Amino acid sequence: MVIDLNKDIESASQITSGFLNELLVKVTPLIGRGSVNKVFFAEAGNNKVVIRMSERGEALDEYEKEAWCIENAAARGVPVPSVLTVGRYESNAYIIQSHVAGDEGRVSQVPKQDIWRELGKYSRKIHSIEVAGFGLKLSDIIQGDARKSWLRYLEYNIGSLTEDDQLIKLNVLTKSQSKIIEAVFADLKGREFIFGLNHGDLSLKNTIVDEHGIVNLLDWGSAEGSIVPHHDLIQMLKMKMLENSPNNEEIQAFLDGYGIAQSEFEQMMPELERLLLLRAFDKLRWAIDWNSKELEGFISHARGAVKRCLPRN
Repeated sequence: MVIDLNKDIESASQITSGFLNELLVKVTPLIGRGSVNKVFFAEAGNNKVVIRMSERGEALDEYEKEAWCIENAAARGVPVPSVLTVGRYESNAYIIQSHVAGDEGRVSQVPKQDIWRELGKYSRKIHSIEVAGFGLKLSDIIQGDARKSWLRYLEYNIGSLTEDDQLIKLNVLTKSQSKIIEAVFADLKGREFIFGLNHGDLSLKNTIVDEHGIVNLLDWGSAEGSIVPHHDLIQMLKMKMLENSPNNEEIQAFLDGYGIAQSEFEQMMPELERLLLLRAFDKLRWAIDWNSKELEGFISHARGAVKRCLPRN
């Protein structure tokens, strides 16, 4: 992401001035609040908003998806900032949202387990949002056939497990492991899953706890139509592998909030491990195809997922 801070501040000011119909707008960059977006706090008179911008070609579609997800989550009682408008200004797509005052979850005085318990409650509501399709884009979410798209996704990853698989060359797995994993993935074809909306990035950094102790859920850029509750659970397991956040106690708090008994979670675990491996492989293949600068991270995660999923000797 190329950043010309002065130019971006001017663009954010122009966008906000036009939307709020205010001449004088104070714009402050929120450094560290976006990895793929440029994020600013803007105020004019009594109006305070957050504006996120990006020059990426897909950004406008992503912001429209976020608006759809936030609207539907709010309708089910999930505390979220309001989306005020989505649009394009010169080379930037943008989304303007209401400003939520408070502390980010990582630095809030509210116990972390309490925040994760609230996220569990929210996730149950979010997962009840019906989706037509399967995938990351808004068009995937609101149209299509989720079951058929899921099976195509699964068949692609099964078909990629070949003798000359790039993942074997990268020492992610061996040829003998590839055969085992092929059978593991094939077994998933017969499973009956429920599809719904997933936030896709449940974490303390994506929360703001306001002065009343209410946990607000932010950043819906990773939201997608997928298996519920599995998709959000495997993302949490991934982050536990990489950063130990959430930790065991926080995961338990999430499950308590969601209403998943520990015994039920333990029964789900083999299936979650397989889905975690499937997603790790799919993301790694994407990173290879797009020559991602973060390829080593995808490789490391895929290797870890193999170790978790395959039977221990």
